Amino acid sequence: MLAHHDISATAFVINVSRAKRQDISLDRYAGLWVTPEAEALWDELAREVYPNDDVSSSLRNRFYLEQHRAFAANHSQPVSVNIAAGFSDYPYLLGSEWRCVETDYPHIVEAKAERTSAWEAEGRLPRRDVLYFGADLVRGVEAVGRELPGWIGGRPALVVLEGITYYLPRPVLARLFALFAAHLPAGSRLAFEHWPPDAATYPVFVRLNAYLQNRFGWAVPAYDLFDEAYAAALPGFRLVETTDIAAVEARWTSGRLLADRSARLPIFFCVLEKN
Repeated sequence: MLAHHDISATAFVINVSRAKRQDISLDRYAGLWVTPEAEALWDELAREVYPNDDVSSSLRNRFYLEQHRAFAANHSQPVSVNIAAGFSDYPYLLGSEWRCVETDYPHIVEAKAERTSAWEAEGRLPRRDVLYFGADLVRGVEAVGRELPGWIGGRPALVVLEGITYYLPRPVLARLFALFAAHLPAGSRLAFEHWPPDAATYPVFVRLNAYLQNRFGWAVPAYDLFDEAYAAALPGFRLVETTDIAAVEARWTSGRLLADRSARLPIFFCVLEKN
């Protein structure tokens, strides 16, 4: 099994943000994942790239949490499918009526399953029905389609793609959406955020790419950037909600740190419903 020290501190930085602004994220368990290395890296990112990530990432968490809550209000046996789940805590922030499926790289879900199982046994997390599935989406997207019907058992599901659409090559992302269209029952929903074609005009986006390249030697990826029109045209779905991170901030806080586009990442949200 993998422990925290076997995974890069970068994987836990978002949990630092969620823990710092628990009043926004409503993630009372985020601190379980926080390591000293992740805190140090968060401080460095705040100085050099993005001082508002605590607010931004917490708002993103809040957006998807509220999507889950709204979905549960209309479905008695809801299913959550979290694609590229990372170390988010949605199953533990929801009620026990949920069945949750979490997918990510095999080493991520292995480590997550180990830690959450231990924390449940210790009483630090409530017991929940969570299925973990390891998959490399780029190389194994078809595996999601094969497993999805068994995961949901014919019940409408909420599928979340948090922080992943812009990293997937367009053919892979398109195939993933097609698999959801083929296998999700009517009334199911997809919730995701995306970066627009003009993402490079956002100063924080430019600084982030420069930081990752200079600090870690990461090559700047060929991001998959798309606009609302692409999401609205996906076959089998209808667009039911669009918003951006600044509007989400105005919805759930009294602050306006992200109102200026120079102070935020270009985060736009979409929610689709299966026809």
